Amino acid sequence: MLNRFYGKKTAVLMIFIFVLSVSTSCNVSVRKRVRNRNSTTKAETAKEVQTHKMTGVVTNTDLDLQQVTIRELDSDVDTILDYNAVSGITDKYGEDITGDDLEPGQIMEVVYDTEKSSVITMSVPDNVWEYKNVDKFSFDGDENALSVAGRKYQYTDWTYFSDLDRTIQMMELNSRDIVTIRGIGITVYSVTRTAGHGYIRLANYAPFLGGMVSVGNNIILTVTENMLLTAGVGQHRVMLSNGKVNAVKNVTVKDGEEITLDFSEYKEEVKNIGNITFTIEPYGADLYINGTNIDYSSPVALNYGEYKIEVELTGYTSYTGILDVEKPESEVKIDLIDEDASVDGVSSTDGTPKPSQPSHTPQPSSGAADDVTKKKIDSSHTITVQAPEGAEVYLDNVYKGLAPCTFTKIIGSQTVTLSRSGYLTKSYSVDILDDGKDVKLGFSELVKSSG
Repeated sequence: MLNRFYGKKTAVLMIFIFVLSVSTSCNVSVRKRVRNRNSTTKAETAKEVQTHKMTGVVTNTDLDLQQVTIRELDSDVDTILDYNAVSGITDKYGEDITGDDLEPGQIMEVVYDTEKSSVITMSVPDNVWEYKNVDKFSFDGDENALSVAGRKYQYTDWTYFSDLDRTIQMMELNSRDIVTIRGIGITVYSVTRTAGHGYIRLANYAPFLGGMVSVGNNIILTVTENMLLTAGVGQHRVMLSNGKVNAVKNVTVKDGEEITLDFSEYKEEVKNIGNITFTIEPYGADLYINGTNIDYSSPVALNYGEYKIEVELTGYTSYTGILDVEKPESEVKIDLIDEDASVDGVSSTDGTPKPSQPSHTPQPSSGAADDVTKKKIDSSHTITVQAPEGAEVYLDNVYKGLAPCTFTKIIGSQTVTLSRSGYLTKSYSVDILDDGKDVKLGFSELVKSSG
């Protein structure tokens, strides 16, 4: 009896252990499945949000396709990314903008989906600086430097130069342009031209030869033959003057276009004018009349009267004197002497300047500072413009001849303008190095005018 009881009890206990074992086994199996499912979800999620972050320059935006092209800093690699209404794009103030508001030349930090090539976030880095509406800037090819607002920055092979959304060469920029400059630290990463330049050709202006021409308050030059002036886009007041004869015309300059101003209605006879032939040694010295740099390769027409003249050349003692113009034709000879010499080497014929003590660099007249800034002359070397053949060549608005043509080497930044009938006028900024060598320049063929 007792053995039967223990037998039943043992059987019940074994059944209980079996049920518990099965139950525990089922629970473990369920947890593993859940854990595996969660692990798969995380892997899939990670794959969907794989991103890349970079800093670059905006080079193009396509409003129709809603795409932006970013060029990574210090490279020429362009990345095209999609953007949409949910892309988190902000300006330099942290305000929300859309991709349509992006401008070429902007420096942006972008995080994008690498699989979809779409913008997730885009913002202006805190260390980016920007100069807008800049109308005074200069390049120094010796140092790869760009000067603006009294500061000097470095440009590199990767600096992006553009005319709005069109890539251009640095040499296509002109001192009459208006630009936006952006960079980080001392490095310039983009220069964007926001307003360009055009050209003013003077016609039938013989009564004003030897006088002065002004374009607004920025350009003041001596009137010479074959004048072609580079001016910024917009309205300008052009004035010619020569003694008592004055002419004023208003003109609208358009980007890349040449406009002719005809002064044939001004027929007044100009009396009491003397044509002065200057013979200056050594060759290549600078001549200034009343503070204005004068091209004396041909006779200079001046009204009767007294003029302050200055002649300068590096390594020689500067000459300052008074020129009294009182005859129709006169010749002036000036021989500069070495700085170590002590004898005044000035000789002359009719129209002799009255000598005085050498002076410091003459100050340009008010409003003319940009155009009479003195540049170093290398009289031992030349600049030759070889192409495009047959084009008129101007150096800083002064006519030099038809290409190919050769003239005295001038050191520093200057503008070469090329013009030819039936073709679009084109200008280039060049930086001539002080390297003791002749310079040969060649430019692309001019584009035929559609007009």
